[in-house]
Amino acid sequence: MLLSGLHCLKQAGVDTVRLGVDADNPNGALRLYESVGFQKVYTSINFLRDV
Repeated sequence: MLLSGLHCLKQAGVDTVRLGVDADNPNGALRLYESVGFQKVYTSINFLRDV
């Protein structure tokens, strides 16, 4: 499904695709996206606090 979607985007003239993923995803999302050619560009850190 992912590769099919990327193919459709390419056929539509899209040159670049960006996505976000939780670095701590326990389901291997990082490996999946890297396996189809995505490259990590930056890492974001988010802070949370109860008030």
